[in-house]
Amino acid sequence: MPLDPSPRSPRAGDGSLRLLTIPVRSPVHFRRSPALEPGSPSGVAMSAESLQRKCLEAFATTFRSLPTLWARAPGRVELLGNHTDANDGLILSAAIDRDTVVLGRPIEGSSARVSSINLNKEDAFKVVDPPRSLAGEWTQYVRGVVWALGRAMGDPECGFAATIAGEVPLGAGLSSSASLQAALAFFLLGAGIIPGRSAKLDDAAAMELAGILRRSENEFVGVGSGLMDQFSAIFGRSDHALMLDCRTLAFRRVPLGPPPPAIVICDSMTSRKLADGMYNKRRAECERVVEFYRTRKGEDQVKSLRDVTLAELQADWSRLDPIGRRRARHVLTENDRVRRGVDALEEGDLVSFGRLMSASHLSSADDFENSSRALDHLIKCASSAPGYLGGKLSGAGWAGCTVNLVRRESVDAFVESVKADYARAMGLTPQIHVCRAADGASVSVT
Repeated sequence: MPLDPSPRSPRAGDGSLRLLTIPVRSPVHFRRSPALEPGSPSGVAMSAESLQRKCLEAFATTFRSLPTLWARAPGRVELLGNHTDANDGLILSAAIDRDTVVLGRPIEGSSARVSSINLNKEDAFKVVDPPRSLAGEWTQYVRGVVWALGRAMGDPECGFAATIAGEVPLGAGLSSSASLQAALAFFLLGAGIIPGRSAKLDDAAAMELAGILRRSENEFVGVGSGLMDQFSAIFGRSDHALMLDCRTLAFRRVPLGPPPPAIVICDSMTSRKLADGMYNKRRAECERVVEFYRTRKGEDQVKSLRDVTLAELQADWSRLDPIGRRRARHVLTENDRVRRGVDALEEGDLVSFGRLMSASHLSSADDFENSSRALDHLIKCASSAPGYLGGKLSGAGWAGCTVNLVRRESVDAFVESVKADYARAMGLTPQIHVCRAADGASVSVT
């Protein structure tokens, strides 16, 4: 049941924070459960309750106690707005019905113990100004959330024990990292571990939290991402897309139906890591164009690519950095596709919306150069499959997944067609997930 938690433990009837003493000990290694493997080939979402049960069993075994609270947060797909968020642009995304779940409880002391079922790993760290772990490790995201919340809202009042499980495919462009961040943050707020705060958030508080989690990724993890991932994980709504202006933070929820199409995610079975530098490299390439216009128009007039028009870019094409100008053209035309995409959805015109998604993929491949042979093949296979409305790479790109809108009555035929064609072209069988737009993060008592 949804919880409107006070800053105290939901199980403490006297209003005090119920704590449990759990010693820090050697890491526990879990036997992997196939049901919790990211990217289950069935393509069918596990319920949050099923994930919760798996977490509950692991928590009881590891910590020899029961959790008091659980939180969940979804992954997301980017429908339009590829790499626009880091440039103060416009995005159109949707939370999806693939979750990360965190179960836990407050404990005495100033340390945290966190276990991951999917990765069979455990971490222990101090909760006040936690140290960084190795670059690229999942623990960076866990520690980063604690660090960022402490900086923004006050140091945690106690330690905590938590178990994490997820069904958002890792490294696939569906933002498993933001799903983890949001679920952990809602747990920490709901359990009263962050002083004077709760997980009952109005829009302003929810946007503040999204910004805090973005800072965690930017400053603690070291990935120069924008706001889309954290925003989507928190603000999602069933059968709706989310439009966000990353400069003003104005947002709208736009219906995807009726009836909404299926959101079909095709995993290329190739992976990449944001921390390998490609994301940050693209930001630097966009910044070259920003710097050109800052010099011309003044620093107070040009803060980001949002302050540059496509007409200006075209007029100055020969004077601009040859790589940066193409990156900038992608961002500026993508902002326009978001605007037109919102109009199409509000008019119920899914055909036009699908064409905009396909145009977005071409722009990503040609101008931003963040597609890959595998992703391009997936889009080619999808475009000739039954029920296809449009599709594009999802998230940062370079590998991972494509997202496709498909007429619901044709989903089964679409899936079989793409699997067969991609296997012939690439020698790999893609994992395909049939999804729907889902609600954002929430917290409940166990």
